[in-house]
Amino acid sequence: MKALGDFIRTTLIGGILFLLPIVVLIAVLGKAQDIASRIVAPVAQRMPVPSVGGVAVAKILAIVVIALFCFLAGLLARTRFARKGVGWLEGGLLSLVPGYDFFKGISESLVGHEKDHAHEVVLARIEESWQIGFLMERVEPDHYAVFVPGAPSIWSGSVYFMTEDRFQRIHISRAEAMKCLRQLGEGTNQLLAGRIVQAHPTG
Repeated sequence: MKALGDFIRTTLIGGILFLLPIVVLIAVLGKAQDIASRIVAPVAQRMPVPSVGGVAVAKILAIVVIALFCFLAGLLARTRFARKGVGWLEGGLLSLVPGYDFFKGISESLVGHEKDHAHEVVLARIEESWQIGFLMERVEPDHYAVFVPGAPSIWSGSVYFMTEDRFQRIHISRAEAMKCLRQLGEGTNQLLAGRIVQAHPTG
């Protein structure tokens, strides 16, 4: 019963963490759509046609305004002042959010911004099996903290402290590792072929 309770709890938490950014994104885009629609309403009323291809002109203009705003925000994000402000926010408030740095890195990886110093992908030996994990940091003198996410939800998992002979470094990106977990291991043969540094566990 305890195992069942733990499974339900971790699955529920993983589902919440998976859905949370999607819900937030939908809410933000919905609010942005409402604000943009109010801004473009006077212009849309003066347009010679009410719709284009079955889509209301007001909605098209609102989407254009949102896209323009995002573009301008992207330009602002490149400035030294904006980077300093974001750095202060991440170092202060967001650093208190559990796993923020890791999951921020995962998000960057998923959109193609993999960093060289990012957490390495490893195969961690848990009992008699291998599991995809991420090398978080070294724990002196000879242990490492390895995060092993769940599947298919990658937003929860377990942290293991193990010696180096208990895991293998594999040469794949975090995005590829996450895709493998979401697909429940489908495509693993092609993904890991020739990329395992050490073919068999030791010790």
